[in-house]
Order: sequence, then C-alpha cells, then structure tokens
Amino acid sequence: MAVTRDDVARAAGVSTAVVSYVLNDGPRGVSVESRQRVLAAIRELGYRRDGVARFLRLGRTQSLGLVLPDPALPYFAEFTKHLMAAAGNADRQTLLACSEWDPQRERALIGELVERRVEGIVLLSADPSQDFADLDVSGVPIVVVDRPEVARRGAYAAIAHFVEHGHSALGLLAGPADLEASRRRTVAWRTAVEDAGLPTRSEWVARVEVSRRGGYAGARLLLDLDAPPSAVFIESDAQAQGFLRAVHERGLSVPRDCAVITSEGTEQALFSVPSLTSVEQPTGEIARSALALVLEDPGAGVRWMSDEQFTLVRRGSCGCPEPVIGPVAPA
Repeated sequence: MAVTRDDVARAAGVSTAVVSYVLNDGPRGVSVESRQRVLAAIRELGYRRDGVARFLRLGRTQSLGLVLPDPALPYFAEFTKHLMAAAGNADRQTLLACSEWDPQRERALIGELVERRVEGIVLLSADPSQDFADLDVSGVPIVVVDRPEVARRGAYAAIAHFVEHGHSALGLLAGPADLEASRRRTVAWRTAVEDAGLPTRSEWVARVEVSRRGGYAGARLLLDLDAPPSAVFIESDAQAQGFLRAVHERGLSVPRDCAVITSEGTEQALFSVPSLTSVEQPTGEIARSALALVLEDPGAGVRWMSDEQFTLVRRGSCGCPEPVIGPVAPA
C-alpha cells in the first residue's frame, strides 16, 4: 500500500498541513525542528507525492509541450536543452514530441499534448508557413518559432564572405524541396548569388536528407562533378559533418579544396575539424524568449515568434584563422 501524507504526519508527530507546507515550501512557515522530523519521516517511509492528485488540486499540470522535427539534429538538441533548463527554472516539466518532418504527425502530436493538459506548447514546425488558425480553439497557448528573415540575411552574409575569399563558383547543400525551411534557404541562396553577379548552376545545388548521412551523400553529388563548386553553403551542422567526412575520404581538405559555411552554428560547429564558419543563432536566447511568451498569456492562442538575430562567426572552414578554444574544466 502506498505511503500517504497521513502516514508521514503520524511518524513525524505533526499535522498533515505541516507536511504539506514542507513539501510545497509554504504557504506557511515551519519550524526547523518540525521540518527535519517531516523530512526524516519521508526518507524512512519512502513517501512519494501523488503527482496526479497534486495537479487536480492545483488545476494545472505544470507541464509544457515542445514539438520539433528531429531532436537528434544539433540545432534542435541545443534548443531542447535550453528550453528544458528554462522550463525547470520556471517549475515546469517539458514533454518532448518529434514530428519527423511530417506536418500531419505534428498536428496529431499537438492534439495529444492538449489532451494531456499542458499549459503551453512551443512549436518548431516542419512547415511554419501553414495555417495554424484552427489550433486557437484548443485553449492552449502555442508559440511557433519561425525565423524566415534569418534565412535570407544569413545567406547574403555567407555569400558576401565567400566573395571576400575570392570564390565565384558557389554551391548549396540543402534539405529536401518539400521542407519549407529548405525551400526558403534555397531561394535566399539563389537570390544572394545572383545579386552578387555570380552564376547559379542547378548541378551546384544538392537536395538531401537533413542528417549527417544526407550531408555525406550531398558531398558526393557536388564533389564528383567535373566542375565542382569551390565553396558550399550548408543548411545544417549535421549535414556539414557528413560533408567533411566525404571530403576527407577523397583526400581533399576544407577550405583548401572547398570552403564551407553552415547556417546554424551550434557547438558542434566549433569542435569540427576544421571548425565551421557559421551563421550563428542565439539558440538559448530564442528558447528562453519562446518560453516567456508561452507562459505570458494562457489565453493567447497561436502566436509567432521571430527573433532575427544572427552573427556570422568566422572560423577555419572558410579560410579564416582557426579559433583558440580555451581550457575546458574537468567534469
């Protein structure tokens, strides 16, 4: 039989109210002696609070939903880490759901999270351009993190930097054409190259899975051309890892034989060899802002968050000097 608060109260010689005050750190104060007796009784009896009963009593689950396409990718992994840390500081648990780049599955997952009575949902959508108006009736605040302007401005910054290094044959390694984020980056890359007065050749665009394997396959498509591009803008840090492996296997090197810039700039970019020049995004700040927005107004419905900050961080993969990584403290 499960240990109850009554059992803890009897063992500690206090009222159940005092046990509640200790467990919830209030609303009334408890003497040091009484608190110590309650905590000792909890340890001795192995008491575990009934989360369901607590949620029913509070009228809220103190949980949030996070829906994203693939938690294994570096950017989404970093976003998840930052959001969960911020949610923990706000006394909220995070339920993670993976849409696998499928908008229909994404909708189903949102419905399941609503049924679990989460207090809000942060959505990194497989297709942020779709109409989410029908989700307003869910009664749950939903924040869609969408940064389309970063795709455009980031591509322009990358192309301009390639030109500074003397490159004129510029390639793109992007995700599949049916992914909205990949479509945006492809349009932005093409426009930026044309505005720079440089040629855009269809064979210099590789559309592959957004993964390390995809980047490896994309590198083979680009590097095996009779006239391969001398510099490549890569959509994700995961694809860049696969690309670097394929370059190495061919006895080539980055940036000597092919310069690289990526459009995410996660920690993985810093620790690659060479380290990756990146259109770096303030992932932690974005996650914290999304959390604040979703907690701000319980009745807000669906809202978009578009923080357009980014920095072109110059590292070794484009031909700039390698950064110096300072001493790392032992675990």
